[in-house]
Amino acid sequence: MFARWRFERALRSLRQSDHSVLRDYANAAWPQRDCHATKASYLALDFELDGLRKDAHLLQAGWVPFVGTTISLEEAHSVDIRSSAELDDTAVTIHGIGEQRAANGQRLRDVVPELVAMLAGRVMVAHGEAIERHALQRATRALYGVDIPIWGICTLVLEKHLKPRLVGSQAYRLGPSRHRYGLPEYRAHDALTDAIAAAELFQAQLSRLPADATLGQLERR
Repeated sequence: MFARWRFERALRSLRQSDHSVLRDYANAAWPQRDCHATKASYLALDFELDGLRKDAHLLQAGWVPFVGTTISLEEAHSVDIRSSAELDDTAVTIHGIGEQRAANGQRLRDVVPELVAMLAGRVMVAHGEAIERHALQRATRALYGVDIPIWGICTLVLEKHLKPRLVGSQAYRLGPSRHRYGLPEYRAHDALTDAIAAAELFQAQLSRLPADATLGQLERR
């Protein structure tokens, strides 16, 4: 309840923003906490970053909207984000985005408004949701001077609720979690592929929850 109150208070503040993208975000038709979980609108989101530091550069974003068991692949989107930084070699090895590719990406100030508009009125879904939430808030803070309020659901946290006693540090990663539901194996560390993978995992997780599960109940996970 308190988290929802803070979210709504932040939206009220955004309605006075000088930036139209933030005003539109605040004025979107947001679902209620008692909305059936299969009826709400979601946006699965994934970022590829230059490591996990608090100041890590955003290098790629991928997102896909969905409702219930339907994923709108025609609205799926992936974009490289421009960076002129000297990138972390370990991170480059993982996601494959080197300095030349990063230098040709789109500007952050062009990507963020599009992403914020897609997220308006939708609940964000991500595996390890805190990473995406903090990265997007850091971007909106840099562009607009404010941390955008985000209503999010973490498939990793939800999986720990559904399967609480798994052993090993890898058990709750996205790939092994999908495998437990019979979902296909995807190549990891591409933002759009990982976003779609998180959306499919969430849909599978919903099938294991009570039939009357609401957003408010998921919010407390």
